Amino acid sequence: MTRWIRFGHARTVVAVLTAGLVLGSGLSMSAPATAADASTKYFAAFREATPTSIASQVTAQNGIAPASVMWFDSWSTNNAFPVSEAKALWAQGILPHYTWEPWNPSLGVSDTGQIHLQDIINGSWDSYIRARGAEFASAGVPLMVRWGHEFNGNWYPWGIANNSNNPALYVSAYRHVHDVVTAAGATNVQWIWAYNNGSSPNESWNDPARAYPGDAYVDWVGIDGYNWGIAPSWDPSGNYWTSFDSMISSAYSQARSIAPRRPVTVSEFASTEDGGNKAQWMNEMNSTLASGRYPDLKLLTYFDINKEEMWSAASSSASLSAFLSWVKQPYMNGRGSDLAQVAGQYKGTTTTTTTTTRPTTTTTTTTTRPTTTTTTTTTRPTTTTTTTTTTRPTTTTTTTTSGGGRSCTAAYTLNSSWPGGFVANITVTAGSSAISGWRVTMTLPSGASVNNLWNGTASGTTGTVTVSNAPYNGQLSAGQSASFGFVGGGTGSGATVSCTVG
Repeated sequence: MTRWIRFGHARTVVAVLTAGLVLGSGLSMSAPATAADASTKYFAAFREATPTSIASQVTAQNGIAPASVMWFDSWSTNNAFPVSEAKALWAQGILPHYTWEPWNPSLGVSDTGQIHLQDIINGSWDSYIRARGAEFASAGVPLMVRWGHEFNGNWYPWGIANNSNNPALYVSAYRHVHDVVTAAGATNVQWIWAYNNGSSPNESWNDPARAYPGDAYVDWVGIDGYNWGIAPSWDPSGNYWTSFDSMISSAYSQARSIAPRRPVTVSEFASTEDGGNKAQWMNEMNSTLASGRYPDLKLLTYFDINKEEMWSAASSSASLSAFLSWVKQPYMNGRGSDLAQVAGQYKGTTTTTTTTTRPTTTTTTTTTRPTTTTTTTTTRPTTTTTTTTTTRPTTTTTTTTSGGGRSCTAAYTLNSSWPGGFVANITVTAGSSAISGWRVTMTLPSGASVNNLWNGTASGTTGTVTVSNAPYNGQLSAGQSASFGFVGGGTGSGATVSCTVG
């Protein structure tokens, strides 16, 4: 998109959008079993409100909480990252998604005072980036960060078209931002690299594949696309009505070619009412997604406001009815606590550049994915047999009683594994009395390690590892549960856990 909202404040960009239309181009958290289910998808929303308000508004409308909510901010505001909002979202089991835009929206794209990629590469913004990275880290919860999205369009100053037609500048700037944030301690960030579903201009140098920063810098591949319908403001005589399938099909194939070991998110999408039947559009999208046509498309973020077009899901009663039917489908029931683990599962599920593995619940699967022979040409899909991924839960539960009869249980579940790695979840449940804190002692198998942990504070990474509650999930009522998880190295089978109150 070319026009955005930041915490309820409208902002306008003078660039004309064209590429978005190119066709073809409480504390109770369940064990994250659904994240390993290839059929599960996750719903997210953007609205013109603060992050927690988005969550409450969407939950009230839909009757079900979103797995994630997204909001925007631009660098020129120098706003601090809303740590308390992020924590509050995660306490509800909702994964925060922060779209971070390196520009001054009050200036034109080509204004000499605008933020340029070379400024970022040269370190001119390092103090700002470092401060935000420290705030990301202090949140202590998983975060999704989408930096410099839609770089293959000409409507943002970080777009390749506005930087000497040189995708290498974008790659260097992206990597620089990533590295400064990580050096500030923000290892809890999942990075979304997102392009528009069509490039503007449609030139070889503007191919998204040429601007891929590399697997070491990307956790998710994002696609933005909209059904603009007929007579949009920038082309009153045009007809751009297109189905969801046509809107993303080519962009999705390209995502699988560029980064087959990364899950895909449609990081922005919506449909107008103008030019067709929006309710039917929603129903057809539902059928397409339920068919399994896009197995690696895991997260869909709906742009749920009326702005340039009647994007809102509630733009008509028929549209809202179809929308609610979609978000309540069983395959859309993924929760935020599970969503936080999807990227880690994809990272560990390949053995070569052409043979890939995606976790399954009980069986070995054969997957078909596009491969690529160059950075710009996608080959025909090739079928490869994956290695077996073990996902049958292995659970150990231990109860420890403290003074006053207070107790807690810890249940260790091995959700998925692959050669050299695994994902585990530990659920802590209070006994018959409320507790104000907990501590889990894990004894890991020889050679196993904790590489990336969320929802707790760990002491140690190998052997005996102690994990204490995070500031927001220690107080549990009788029978209430909280959970933490981690991506580990080695093998996770045979780990034992015990829980101590306090």
